[in-house]
Amino acid sequence: MFSHLPHPPYLSAIDRRLLEQYLNTYCRETGCADPRLISRDTEPEALQPQFAAWREAGLMPYLVSFAETGYQLAGALNYFSLIGYHRVAPFAWIGRNGDWRPLKDVTPLTDLIADTLASLSEDSSDEAERCSGRLQALMRNSVGKVRRFHQHVPQPPRSPFVAAEQGMRFGHIFHVTSKASDGFSDDDMLRYAPELGASFRLHYFAVTAGLLEVHGVNRKAMPIDPAVASFAEGLLVDGEYRLLPCHPWQANYLLALPEIALLIKSAAIISLGPLGELAWPTSSVRTVWLPGQNMFLKLPLNIRITNFIRNNPTEQVVRALDASLALTLLPPHVREQTTFHILPELGSQTLKLRDEAMRAASAVVYRQAMPEAEAEQIQVLAALLEEPAEGEIPLLALLRQAAAESSHGELDPALVRQWWQRYLDVTLLPLLQLFSGYGISLEAHLQNTMVAFRDGWPARGYARDMEGASISRQRFPFCDRLSADSPALYDDEQAWHRFQYYVLVNHIGHMIACLGRTGLIEEATLWQDTAQRLQASEIPLAQQLLKHPTLPAKANMLSSFHQQGERPIWVRIANPLHRFQR
Repeated sequence: MFSHLPHPPYLSAIDRRLLEQYLNTYCRETGCADPRLISRDTEPEALQPQFAAWREAGLMPYLVSFAETGYQLAGALNYFSLIGYHRVAPFAWIGRNGDWRPLKDVTPLTDLIADTLASLSEDSSDEAERCSGRLQALMRNSVGKVRRFHQHVPQPPRSPFVAAEQGMRFGHIFHVTSKASDGFSDDDMLRYAPELGASFRLHYFAVTAGLLEVHGVNRKAMPIDPAVASFAEGLLVDGEYRLLPCHPWQANYLLALPEIALLIKSAAIISLGPLGELAWPTSSVRTVWLPGQNMFLKLPLNIRITNFIRNNPTEQVVRALDASLALTLLPPHVREQTTFHILPELGSQTLKLRDEAMRAASAVVYRQAMPEAEAEQIQVLAALLEEPAEGEIPLLALLRQAAAESSHGELDPALVRQWWQRYLDVTLLPLLQLFSGYGISLEAHLQNTMVAFRDGWPARGYARDMEGASISRQRFPFCDRLSADSPALYDDEQAWHRFQYYVLVNHIGHMIACLGRTGLIEEATLWQDTAQRLQASEIPLAQQLLKHPTLPAKANMLSSFHQQGERPIWVRIANPLHRFQR
């Protein structure tokens, strides 16, 4: 559609997608809610022919400044989003002092972002330069991983559920290091990266009972792979040893540690090697899906992925288990609804050692899976909504199916609005009711939320990964059942803040933007429908979501620059619901 426009060669499909991701992230976190160039008076003179041609083609020129560097980025949008998920055309120019050059790939933009953040930093010049260099390296690492994931297309056999879990090649749309990792070698990537279709057997250790710390929610025993239990029967029969599963990369990491070598020498730990059924790494890399046991395991990995070392610190494990315990205290009709289901953690195991680093490096969290009968109807939202470098978003196939199965029969705005009402029934409304009534705020962002679709229509929502849950001390009626210093307990304002971001901004806002990007409906229409549904719901907190003109958004780029992954920086963005309050 752009072939008649005067511009330099197109960016590749991958670089166009990365340009969009990095530009939108930069704009959100630097307060540039609308990058479109409205006034022609500020057009760069050298680009006026391009701007005129873009406007004539129905595109929206943008001009973004990069602070004290003096550089600007010019290009065009062909979709403007209320939540900031704009779509960019596959060309852009970088310029300073009237000297404009075409962007041939995304690398100059990543370097410019790092330099700009350094120029804005209040740290010492040496510290700012160090942070800039580190962020630049992480962004280049992420870009390199994205390119590699697109060079390798996994082949069957994989179930549709696994293919979706492993199909995210770009990652978080508001993150500049979404696929960065440090620790996997090239061979490790082939063996363990979900984006490359990896599957593997877990490495098992037999651990003396006194050295293994086990915590089961409501004192339930941890499930054991039957094949592994049979293999290790001689060790397990008298209860002297118990089994500890481990990611094979992490097993090699642990086996190289002197502390573990001593424990193996004393037979306190026995390395059994790879055993049991094939495990499939999910989108989070460290969490694996065991279809034969219908279970997820959240395994530790001493590898940096995006902003974090992905092991399992004690505080995070306790938070997940306490949140899961809190859920068991709720009435059954709240935990397991017809349209909404929570997948709690079942328990954890870790080596009972004083060294916290060793505990975090060996801790495993067991997670309940969805009902086996629904496994192939379920979609991980992050996969459903990731637009590929080329081709259409998977969401469109569902909408077409819904249209084909409906009496309406036509995929038009009316059908999308009807579909959206069903979607709210299985996601936002039960999540809001859970927090309003019981004070439990789930970290139900796109990667943690799954939805079962029947004939293309939303039928049941699932929330997983309780490590990110936050429980309001003021609202939760059973605080006496949790430790007073439980890391799952938050002040009400903090828990509500997290709900607004993870559920409303990251999840609902992104879904609305994706529906808008299909061209089938306006985002504003769906935000208005959402506001009306909230007002009609009679959920006490519903009106609060409309009341405030802004919403919190996690600043992943700034947090990466300042190395504050565990204590993220937050920014405020416009609340699209606010205009519809009564």
